[in-house]
Amino acid sequence: MRAYSHNDRVRFSHYLNPERIQDVICRGTDLFDMLPEEYTFREIIGKLGPIPRSYSAVHLPSHLIEKAESYKYLLPGNCVRDSG
Repeated sequence: MRAYSHNDRVRFSHYLNPERIQDVICRGTDLFDMLPEEYTFREIIGKLGPIPRSYSAVHLPSHLIEKAESYKYLLPGNCVRDSG
């Protein structure tokens, strides 16, 4: 998050808190609390809020589905990676 291209977006030190990052990822909201990048107010308002959840695996790569146990944190309904 401190990479050159994102450095200006880390406005507060709490943005780097690992627990906050995990929570933001699980909720599907923006890591930097930024508005969506759109060109009209109608488009911005339409994209406000978290990314809608999907429990479908249709859009997932076959390797991910075949190795589901190894990558269960990437599958629909999960978001926390086991430590270790």
